[in-house]
Amino acid sequence: METKEGDVAKEDAGINPRAAVAAASAASDLPSTGGKEEDLDDMFSHLELNEDELDDVIIGIDDAKEFQQAARWLAIGKVHTTRSFSAEALFEKMKVVWNLSRDLTFREAGENLFIFQMHCLGYWKKVVHQGPWTFRGWGVLIEDYDGLCDPEQFVFGGLYVWSQIHGIPELYRKPAIVDDLARRVGKVKEVQMSPKLFYEGNYVRVRVRIDISRPLLRFASLTMPEGKRRLAVKYEKIPFFCKRCGFLGHDHEECGDGVWDEKQLQYGTWMLATRRASQPSSAPRRFAPRTPLRGGVTGRGMAHNGAARKRSSDDAALNDKDDLKDTASSPEKKDESCASVTDGGAHEIDARRKLDMNLNEHGTENGMDTGGEVGDIPPLPPSYVKTTDRSKVRKTGTEGNSNEILASSAASLEDDRRA
Repeated sequence: METKEGDVAKEDAGINPRAAVAAASAASDLPSTGGKEEDLDDMFSHLELNEDELDDVIIGIDDAKEFQQAARWLAIGKVHTTRSFSAEALFEKMKVVWNLSRDLTFREAGENLFIFQMHCLGYWKKVVHQGPWTFRGWGVLIEDYDGLCDPEQFVFGGLYVWSQIHGIPELYRKPAIVDDLARRVGKVKEVQMSPKLFYEGNYVRVRVRIDISRPLLRFASLTMPEGKRRLAVKYEKIPFFCKRCGFLGHDHEECGDGVWDEKQLQYGTWMLATRRASQPSSAPRRFAPRTPLRGGVTGRGMAHNGAARKRSSDDAALNDKDDLKDTASSPEKKDESCASVTDGGAHEIDARRKLDMNLNEHGTENGMDTGGEVGDIPPLPPSYVKTTDRSKVRKTGTEGNSNEILASSAASLEDDRRA
């Protein structure tokens, strides 16, 4: 046991010995934290620090101002659920949802706690003040963070959502009255008195910050001289909530023992805003549709309805007999319209003449004996004589040999022609 002199010395050093013993015994009775850091503030009451532990790192005023300037775009977030999930999956999902031109930096700050560092005011406003953001259907709570307080001690107050208040009488549809009604839903940030009706019903649209420690508001009461009316409150893109207690963050099957009758469910999907079905426009078209070109092409290299239309024989006029008639003409070929057809044999001769241009009107080859006069045979083209043969003729000086060469060349051409 310690002596009284030791107790007096500890009292002079500013340490209460009885408090130190009580703190030590309490710490020994606590179960193991499983690797978590102990609370140093509680341990200072009975720990004696050495010189190295008392050696402070000093941050200057100028450095602190610079760090505070960079911390303007900090945010802290968490997923409002008790279920486990992957932090990497959350980061990848939010990158796609936020779609920022420059990727923000982020890190895990604890169990279901995340620190986000944006690069500019626009990114910070989008991430912190827009939304609501959801991950796998659960709400993502994101708030401004100064970078000083302990993330484990940070208290998340609410979630920004768009809500609708339905059925406000036109006589009392005034900004002051709507603002008072919206305050029942949450902290008002924006009011739209005449919104575009993307959802069903007659409503005013308000952006509020709902308190996650309280159940969702289902109705807003309005007392008028004519009587009292309860106005339905509906929510747009609200995260999962319990149909039994109305709190965000869990399902009705996770509330209590999870066994509830339908009549015991006090909340439900009837609190969700229903988006209007798109109606086809009845206004006349300003321009008539373009007539597709032949082959189904409607533009520059674009096919009509995704593919070119195959032409049929009727479209190509392949059955038109007038287009299939032989209209070729030559000095040796007479016009068919002027030819007199007296018997069936003339059709066969005409058909053969179309196939063989060497037949005459009698159906025989030109130059053959048909019992009549032989038709005129066109003169033969001048034969080609090689330069070496001509030089040989000049050297011999015999004109007869040259004539024989020309005659033989002409005979060979005539034989080839008749063959």
